[in-house]
Amino acid sequence: MLSENRIERGFNFLLLSRAVRSGALSFSAIAYPLYLKILGFSNLYVGFLTGFVVVFTVIQTMILGVLGDRIGYKYSMIIGEIFPLISTAVLFFVTSGPLIYLSVIGGIAGGPGGMRGAFSPGSTALVAKNWKEPNDRVKKLGLMTTVGSIFAVVGGVMVISRSDVSSFVGNAGSYRTLFGISFILVLISFISLFLVAERKSEKKKTGFVGKGSVRHIGKTVFANAFNGAGIGISMPILSLWFSEMYPSSTTTIIGIVFTISYISTAIGSYISSIYRKRGEKAAKIGSYGRMLQGLLMIPLALSPYFYIAGIFYIFRAGIAGFGLPSRSNINVSGLKEGDYGAGTGLQASAARIAQTTSGASGALMDVYLPLPEIAGGIIQFLAGVAYYDLFARKKKPEVDEIIQRPSDK
Repeated sequence: MLSENRIERGFNFLLLSRAVRSGALSFSAIAYPLYLKILGFSNLYVGFLTGFVVVFTVIQTMILGVLGDRIGYKYSMIIGEIFPLISTAVLFFVTSGPLIYLSVIGGIAGGPGGMRGAFSPGSTALVAKNWKEPNDRVKKLGLMTTVGSIFAVVGGVMVISRSDVSSFVGNAGSYRTLFGISFILVLISFISLFLVAERKSEKKKTGFVGKGSVRHIGKTVFANAFNGAGIGISMPILSLWFSEMYPSSTTTIIGIVFTISYISTAIGSYISSIYRKRGEKAAKIGSYGRMLQGLLMIPLALSPYFYIAGIFYIFRAGIAGFGLPSRSNINVSGLKEGDYGAGTGLQASAARIAQTTSGASGALMDVYLPLPEIAGGIIQFLAGVAYYDLFARKKKPEVDEIIQRPSDK
């Protein structure tokens, strides 16, 4: 049986994995659509290709979620980390031809940030398994979000440095070089996961999810899918949107905005952990956060100057960081132990499937540049309203019960 000290030490390696993969994939999320544009892809095709990234991520998330319930969440995360390794390697070595399409398997696009792909459901399930008390879970999840956001700054700095690197290896070569660095960072993440500790428990051998988890999964799946549709339209090619909307904005300036946004997310996550301990209801934090995130996309889309749009985006990132730990806790707290992997996999997959709306974002840009951000913002706002109705409005006893007690065995 693992000691508590071993569990806590193992969490440090989970944080290390979270940190370095965040730096790698935050760069990749910003750079991927810009690099595809340099390679000659149209806005429409970039949108569709990021949609394929989402499809592959959904498949991985579902398979790895179910697998995690059976072999352990640590090992499902290790398997899942192989895919971004392949993607970043392809983007480093390949410049053209059919092999470039292999880059879609790694979950390296979908909006700037660090916790994407199959990592988030597995890590959330692992935290839920290792720490039973809700306050401990929120603290750990908040710390993971904070660390991930802080180290996402590394990805922003890589974007900022691209113009300097390009003076030595050329425009396309600068992206390839930095994707090579991303590969090394993901490799460190991959190795770190072997040192993570996971409590022993009886592995699920049959079935998908227990009856006691179905109702909660249904609500979170609907809420996540609704919000994911808005995210898909507005976020995956946001870096390209900035460059098209504000032609004078350089890659360096765009990188600076994203770098500051990561810091804002980290601050929001840290404040969220403290605020939660003062008794604020997690469901209200999550729902109000989503509403405000959506509303902020509208003035962002209509801003006449890049720096004004950047301020709105930075503020939005802080709101996102503030709401994420509370929503993550609600996601797992209504699940029975043994359903964490499949349950969080379903929840994440619903959001990811909905994000295939990213296929339309490039087409909407060609119609009217602000349109994808406006449409995505409206959908996100409505998703926040739906989240409030599902988890807060007239359901306080149920939500309080979910938040205040460990999951049923």
